[in-house]
Amino acid sequence: MTIQVFAVTSRGLENICAREMERFGLTVGEIGYRRIHAQSQDDLRPLHLRPLHLRPLHLRPLLALSTADDLFLEVSRWSGISHTRAALDTLRELAEQLPLRPALAVCAQLRPIDRRPVFSVTANFVGRRNYSSEELKTALAVGIEASTGWVYTPDDGVAALNVRLFIEHENALVGVRLGATPLHRRSYKQEQRPGSLKPPVAAALLELLALQPGERLLDPCCGAGTILVEAARRGGLVQGGDIDTGAVAATLANAENAGVAVSVEQWDARSLPLADGSVDCIACNLPWDRQVAIDGDEAEFYTQLCAEMERVLASGGRVALLTNRPDLLHFGRLACRDQMEISLFGQKPVISVYEKSEGSSL
Repeated sequence: MTIQVFAVTSRGLENICAREMERFGLTVGEIGYRRIHAQSQDDLRPLHLRPLHLRPLHLRPLLALSTADDLFLEVSRWSGISHTRAALDTLRELAEQLPLRPALAVCAQLRPIDRRPVFSVTANFVGRRNYSSEELKTALAVGIEASTGWVYTPDDGVAALNVRLFIEHENALVGVRLGATPLHRRSYKQEQRPGSLKPPVAAALLELLALQPGERLLDPCCGAGTILVEAARRGGLVQGGDIDTGAVAATLANAENAGVAVSVEQWDARSLPLADGSVDCIACNLPWDRQVAIDGDEAEFYTQLCAEMERVLASGGRVALLTNRPDLLHFGRLACRDQMEISLFGQKPVISVYEKSEGSSL
């Protein structure tokens, strides 16, 4: 039986997430704004009614998707959803007809869940509407409670099941979260720093680098260590540092939570205590927001940092940098392979990917 799923990611990372989903064996179909739709073959019958060779649930590995903010079972698509308040009654009536029990059966095979679960609703829409997200949540909750007997809670943190509604133009998409919590909410990330990177964005940088197990990865401005931890979880040999001793402590704590080994120290990224050509890859969320101040002139900081990154990068090495000032990135022997704008925290930074050609030397 075909199971339809869709992943949600940051705007600009849709194609990266789609490629990762394909590696998990999904067949990717529609790719839209922040969403990737795909399908997987599986059997929704209870375990005892399945043939033995169909009993494993092949969706469980999908909970390890690293570049997705979240993953949902697709439940229904609706059309003709207007921007007027009359849509609230329409949505309540449609919610009463949602086929939610098959989705509940899938989730129950991944984790313990009650037959009458406590559920939450998340609602988003594009464009101006004569109703709010909160009113959308209430409309769906009332309809779902009426038809299923499930119990609604506005607190997603205590819900056993999450129903997600997206409205774009006159079309609506409804899904049920596959996991117990959003995928972007990594359990290891207990320590935060100003400007700390979302784990799926960190993972996307590593996807663009095609980081392989055993490769040496550097993050010269590591913050809370999100890139380092994500890279170590992929088998990378990671090293990083930050001028802020608090960031170093946060990185060590998060790495310990994740059960991975990282090498991290306090340093000035403009003068790295590393040998020439000593790293295979560099990934960094550069200081680019008001949350992270740069000591001195911004252009000079970038010039010095770029020179250091180029010096320590091995021949054939790759670099992926996130910043809202890509115009300040200048390298002598690195070629820009790709640039992409993403949406993050209400801003539109750019990921720039560089390569150092084989045989290139300083």
